[in-house]
Amino acid sequence: MNFSSSLYQIYFYFIISLLISVSVNLIRNDSLPYIAKELEKIKNINQVNEIISDSLIREIDIDIAKKLFQNNMLFIDARAEQYYDEGHIPRAICNDDIDKLVNEIENRIAFDAGFVVYCSDDDCGSSEELAISLQEQGFANIFLFKGGWKQWTENNLPVNVK
Repeated sequence: MNFSSSLYQIYFYFIISLLISVSVNLIRNDSLPYIAKELEKIKNINQVNEIISDSLIREIDIDIAKKLFQNNMLFIDARAEQYYDEGHIPRAICNDDIDKLVNEIENRIAFDAGFVVYCSDDDCGSSEELAISLQEQGFANIFLFKGGWKQWTENNLPVNVK
């Protein structure tokens, strides 16, 4: 058996597996999307009040995050606790243990109350992962501040640092 015949076998099995997976996805009742939808972005503070009754994860920018902070909305730091301990947004909470974090959130706000999840910066995926996990736990009205800690500090907003 030479290299070119092995390569054709690889292509053959790859194409067969691709066709099978696409076919199965098409006939499933709960098929998976081929392309993920982009998160809805909040443009102004009035949108927050209008849509607070819907259970969705929405992206916010620095201006909305600042206004929500001024309105004493709960902020949740999705970074590891060691980074949180080095510095965080005042009144933000953080816990590497999801069950303890859920309990802490429940002690502070209702399931349908809004809160903001942030990470280190817009390249960090931890905030999205945590927001999805918290939504699966039953929380609604989750706001995702993708600019995170980096953008917060670059805008000279209040911080708690060691």
